[in-house]
Amino acid sequence: MRRHVGESDEGTAVIEVLVLGVGLLVPLLYAVVSVMAVQSASYAATSAAREAARAYVTAATPAQGAVRARAATRLVLADAGAIGAAPQVVCVGGCLVPGSRVDVTVTVRVALPLVPGSPTVSVLREESMPVDRYRVGP
Repeated sequence: MRRHVGESDEGTAVIEVLVLGVGLLVPLLYAVVSVMAVQSASYAATSAAREAARAYVTAATPAQGAVRARAATRLVLADAGAIGAAPQVVCVGGCLVPGSRVDVTVTVRVALPLVPGSPTVSVLREESMPVDRYRVGP
C-alpha cells in the first residue's frame, strides 16, 4: 500500500477510543447502577416482609400484630433507604390460631437513577410464617 505525502493517521486512535469508550461506557454504567438499585430494593422488600411476618406471628392479638408488622416494615425500609407501602397481611387458617400461617406481602418502589421524571420500578416480595403450633390462641 502506497502512502501519499501529507496523509497521516496519527492521533485518530485516541479519538476513536474516546468516542467508543464514552459511547459504550456511559450506557453500561447506567445499566449497572440501575440493576444495583433494583437489587437493593429487592433485598429491602425481602427483609421487610420477613420481619413483618415475624412481628405479626409473635403478637398477642391480630390488632397488635398488624401494628407490629407495620412498624417492622417501616424500620427495615428506613434502614435500607427504600420507599414502600404498608405490608399486606393475609391469615391462612385463622389469625394467630395455633398451626395456621401468616402471609405478608411488601411492595417497594425504586426510582431509576438519572432519568428525568423519575420512573419507578415496583418490587414485590412475599413471606410466609407459621404460627407456633403450641402457642395459646388469642
